[in-house]
Amino acid sequence: MKANLEKKRTYEKISLFIAMSLVGFGDIDKTGYLDRLFVHADYQRKGIATAICNQLEQAVQGNITTDASITAKPFFEKRDYKIVKEQQVERQGIFLTNYMMIKER
Repeated sequence: MKANLEKKRTYEKISLFIAMSLVGFGDIDKTGYLDRLFVHADYQRKGIATAICNQLEQAVQGNITTDASITAKPFFEKRDYKIVKEQQVERQGIFLTNYMMIKER
């Protein structure tokens, strides 16, 4: 439990609510690993992911890394992230493709 609490303290978290509904969130750890970035489908393409990502990136110094899904890859490429490598990750017996990406600063 203590390790879990300590881990949570190393994250910068941002959540966006509209009319008391969660429409987007993201988090980044102190090493610059952007772990999650999500926007509800009804609110996509409205600049919400960009706004959240801007705030997360400002919260840390140095390079930023992420493991981006196929659908998120173009978003990160537009933000100057570069592909380090393509990966195959297993989730409940299903293999998914994602991309280790880095934004060098």
